[in-house]
Amino acid sequence: MSILNPLAREISAKIVYYGPGLSGKTTSLHAIHAAVRPERRGELVSLATETDRTIFFDFLPLHVERVQGMGVRFQLYTVPGQVFYGATRKLVLTGADGVVFVADSQPECRDSNLESFESLRTNIAELGIDLEAFPIVFQYNKRDLRNAVPVRELSAMLNFVGAPEYGTCATTGEGVLSTLKDIGKLVIKSLTLQQPAVRRRIVDGDSREPPEPEGGIVHSVYTISQVMAEQGELGNALRAITAEPANGRPSSRPAPPPSPTNGATLPAPAASLTFARLWPEERARAVQEIEALIAVGEHAAAVRATTALLAELLESLPGPSGGAGTKAVLLGLDGREYLRVCRLATMPPEVLVETDALLALHVLVAARLKASAV
Repeated sequence: MSILNPLAREISAKIVYYGPGLSGKTTSLHAIHAAVRPERRGELVSLATETDRTIFFDFLPLHVERVQGMGVRFQLYTVPGQVFYGATRKLVLTGADGVVFVADSQPECRDSNLESFESLRTNIAELGIDLEAFPIVFQYNKRDLRNAVPVRELSAMLNFVGAPEYGTCATTGEGVLSTLKDIGKLVIKSLTLQQPAVRRRIVDGDSREPPEPEGGIVHSVYTISQVMAEQGELGNALRAITAEPANGRPSSRPAPPPSPTNGATLPAPAASLTFARLWPEERARAVQEIEALIAVGEHAAAVRATTALLAELLESLPGPSGGAGTKAVLLGLDGREYLRVCRLATMPPEVLVETDALLALHVLVAARLKASAV
C-alpha cells in the first residue's frame, strides 16, 4: 500500500525482499545501500532476531518517472527467512507494493526455496492480493557457485507467473541493481495505473462503482489538498508541520492559517468528518475523544491519548516480541515521525501545540490503515 503525501508531493512505495534464510536478501540490500548516493538514502536499520535479521532503509531514486506529478520514494525491506518467523514475514509484507523473491541457487536449497515461495503465496492471498497481477521479480542468487542450479530449472520451479528474473551474486553486487530497476519499473507502472482510477472512483464518481459521499474522509482530504496546491500553500503547510528549531522542539507558536489567493476559499471539512470510522465500534469512541480534545485546544491530553491508543494498536499486532517500536518499523511507519510522537508524549504539557497533536493523530491513522491489512 503506497503512502500518498500530498503536502510533500511524494509517494512512498514499499518493496519487500522475500526468500529463505541466508539466500542473500540482507546482502542485496547492503549492496544497494552502498550504491545509492548518501544524500538520497536513509539510514540502514537492522532488527536482529535469534537467527536472522530484518533490515530496511528508504531512498529517493535519481531517475524515476513521476506518478501523477508526484515523486516516488522507495522503502526497501527484507523479511526473516526462517519458517518460525511466519507472523513477522506477514507483518513486513503488509502494505507492500512489490516483491523481490530471492532464491538460493544451491542444490540443497530447493526445498527451502519452495517452502519460502509457498509462504509468500499464502501470505499474499491472505492479504487479498492476486500474485499474478502483483509486481514481482525473481532474483536467483549465488550464481558464482560452481554447483549452482541452472536458472532455467529455478525458473520452472518458481516463476509460474512469467515475471522478470535475474541471476545475481549479492556479495559482488552483480545483477542486484538490475533486479531493483525492474521491480521499481513494475511498481511505478502499477501505481500509475491505480492513481487515476482511485481519483475517478472517489472524487469524480464512476459508473462502475459508487463514489464516496461528498462528506467522506478521502473526498474531503483530497479537496483540501487540491485547493492548497492551487493556492501555493503546500510548502508553507509542510514547513509548519515538520520544521524544528535547533533544540529539536517545534515552535510553540502555531503557524498562521493559509491566506486564500485569487478569491479561492479553503473548504471546511464536513461536520461528520471523523477518522473514528476507521476503527471498530469499541475503539471508535476513543478516536472521537482525541478529535474532540484537539478541537477544544487540549493538545497535551490529545497527545497522551493518541500515543496510548497507538501503543495498544501496535502491541496487538502479530510478530516479534520486540515491543511497539519494532512493530512500528516492520509495519512500515515513518520511523522519524513515530519517534517524534513518542518524544512528544514525554514533553511538559504546556509546550505542546496543535501541530503536535495533529502529528500524533496522523501517525495513529497511518498505523491503523496499515494494520487493517494484517
